[in-house]
Amino acid sequence: MRSLSAVAERLLLVGTAHVLELALPLERVLRTFDPDVVALELDRQRWASLRSPLRPRQGPLLLRLLASLQERLGEMLGAPPGSDMLAAGRTAQRLGARLALIDLPVGPTLRRAWRALGWRERLALAQELTPLLAGADLLTSGSATADNPVATGDFSRELAEFAYRFPSLQRELIDRRDRHMARQLVLLLQHNRQRVAAVVGEGHLAGLARRLARVSPQVVPLRRLLELGRQV
Repeated sequence: MRSLSAVAERLLLVGTAHVLELALPLERVLRTFDPDVVALELDRQRWASLRSPLRPRQGPLLLRLLASLQERLGEMLGAPPGSDMLAAGRTAQRLGARLALIDLPVGPTLRRAWRALGWRERLALAQELTPLLAGADLLTSGSATADNPVATGDFSRELAEFAYRFPSLQRELIDRRDRHMARQLVLLLQHNRQRVAAVVGEGHLAGLARRLARVSPQVVPLRRLLELGRQV
């Protein structure tokens, strides 16, 4: 295999939010980079589910809870869950780029995460999700205010709080997947000098950028996508 220095500046990392409408700025960023491969934060099961008109209601409890929460967020923010991944997939097709699904399988990942939860974290998770799924306001008042993450794309405070309150979920749902996706991206880069654009949730962006620092990736955070979206 080639050394990592040989693949410098051929990787683009794009941070998105799965329930925001980002199709136009995402396409603009991908077209500018002109990748050979568009890598998505998905596995085969989730990619098939996103492309299906019927969303399954089975699977691990944590998956069903997260899916319900994402649906409610999507209704409020104007984009169905996974719209960013579908937009990236459509853009890849228009550019003639190959799609790569680089995430761990969702079922085993969530089952492992659920088993790793201690009773304190399970109680905290129930307290967090119950009012949201019951219909509480998911957004802070005034979504256009300067410090609202929906407006700015800066979820650093929320991500830090998540890691503090749910260390087991952070380890299983973020850190473990970051390691796996980083390895998959290096393998893609080492194949025939391909240019690779990875579209991932904003929560994975910092971890991937840190693990792939030797590859010198270009990084487009969510806040930049939102800025581009306001310009079109």
